[in-house]
Amino acid sequence: MLPDLRYKYKGFEYRTFDDVEEDNIKTFHYCYKDGKEVKMAYEFYNTSPYDLVAVEDFKKFVDTIEVFVQSK
Repeated sequence: MLPDLRYKYKGFEYRTFDDVEEDNIKTFHYCYKDGKEVKMAYEFYNTSPYDLVAVEDFKKFVDTIEVFVQSK
């Protein structure tokens, strides 16, 4: 079993959760800030359960969220 993966960027944290089945492992992707789950762009959740979100891609998702929040 793989350890849960975490990245941090600008106070946001990428976390993974592995659903381990007999014949495969599916990774679910989450984002948190200040201990609360953050709703991310559709593309973030569209990442395959067999892939990880790369650090650089996570940074782009966070930067996009910050622009969206600031424009409200």
